Amino acid sequence: MPTSVVRRLVGALLAGDAPASDGGRAVDRDPGGAAEVAAQQLRRARASGIVVGLVSVVVFPAWAFLDRYLEPQLAGQFLVVRALAEIPMLICLYLLWRSPLGHRRPEQLTLVILVFVQLSICWMVAQVEETESYASGLSLAIYGVGGVLAAQVRWTVALSAVTWAGLGAAIAFAPVPISDGDVAAIAFWLATATVVATVTHAVRHTLGANELSTRVHLLRERERTRLLLDRLERLSHEDPLTGLANRRRWDAELEAACDAAGAGSDPVAVVVIDVDHFKQVNDRHGHAGGDAALREVARLLIRRVRSGDLVARIGGDELAVLMPGSDADRATELAEDLRRAVAALVLPGFTAGELTLSLGVAAGTGLGPAELMSRADERLYAAKATRNAVGTPLPRPRAPHETADAGR
Repeated sequence: MPTSVVRRLVGALLAGDAPASDGGRAVDRDPGGAAEVAAQQLRRARASGIVVGLVSVVVFPAWAFLDRYLEPQLAGQFLVVRALAEIPMLICLYLLWRSPLGHRRPEQLTLVILVFVQLSICWMVAQVEETESYASGLSLAIYGVGGVLAAQVRWTVALSAVTWAGLGAAIAFAPVPISDGDVAAIAFWLATATVVATVTHAVRHTLGANELSTRVHLLRERERTRLLLDRLERLSHEDPLTGLANRRRWDAELEAACDAAGAGSDPVAVVVIDVDHFKQVNDRHGHAGGDAALREVARLLIRRVRSGDLVARIGGDELAVLMPGSDADRATELAEDLRRAVAALVLPGFTAGELTLSLGVAAGTGLGPAELMSRADERLYAAKATRNAVGTPLPRPRAPHETADAGR
């Protein structure tokens, strides 16, 4: 029975239960998973091939005890044949188990092991008078491949074809002609084994391929879902324009930092930032220009804060930096650095000094989020009175020209 016919028949029978099949072949609904399905099938073929090979190299020589009982006069010859066949069988089993070839070509190596078994038994069938027991041995190997080997159906068909060819040659060249009745009996047993093993193998392979395809599909869908959830989680805490943390994440992180500072002795500081005259920036450069300015300021902030600090966009043109473990001095130093850096920033289409920041600094230990932000906002409003300034809880050091003016 041609392999394609069997596969189409089995595919039709299982169409109602199989998740996705085409003529008995698993159809991977996700083309990207086809290689993964093939790799899984190859691993299964190798594992089942090792089992079949181990059973073969152990059971085949062990049948020498049966030879001594059934054909004592031929037992010595049969033992030699079994021993000689064991050599290539063991080599193939070793390659299957230990070599890279066993990972790439497990079906072929398993087939070679069983071919030596079958050809040896075919020769024995032609030597004995009572053929029934040895014909059963031929059938067992075919049943074993059909019921155990996790590979394509063609390997069961190939082993059956080799067995039929070997048996035909053995009968044709038998030293004593085998009776027609014995030939018919042997052919019946072997034909039954061929059909049953092929159909069984086709059913197993179809179900196994569909199960693998479904499993890989589900795993890939699970990974996609995980990535989507991660992305959604990130987006739910990220400002889409600047890539900074959004207000939701800011509130959560600020509360956690204040709780940690209240439980210990480390301070926490915040710097609240406002882009000066941002409405005028939008009026002059359009919303695209204003967005570009915000993104550039955000990049500048990220480059200057520590790895443990959090930079967030908490309003339209209002940004903030959360600095766990920092005191007012450190926060003020950062605020001044940010103010100077943005004042020196010249964006395409902008004039020098057109983009400036006003910043408010607050720090403390044991302060709640609302109180800390309230203090920072107060100092931000104070800074906005002059623009391009930092409102701090500390007296600002006067610039050199201010010192000179004071001395006059």
